[in-house]
Amino acid sequence: MPRPKTQSERNQIISRIIELVKKYGRITTKEVVAMFDLHRTTAEKYIRIAIARDELIRYGRCGIFRDQRTIIDFDLKRFSHTRK
Repeated sequence: MPRPKTQSERNQIISRIIELVKKYGRITTKEVVAMFDLHRTTAEKYIRIAIARDELIRYGRCGIFRDQRTIIDFDLKRFSHTRK
């Protein structure tokens, strides 16, 4: 069983989550679990704290985004059908 994280370690992980969302525009819980080797519920808790702390937006089950424009771009890409 892994040791509990200290408050400073938790803050570092949450800050890193915020940085990654700002950099890439979107991140999912599954990606956070893989990157930081966390349990899913712990990753979800850290994501909730990051959303409350900063101006990140959770968009349904699609992940967390940095702003509304990123959500619109994500939906346009997801729902548009282009012929090749």
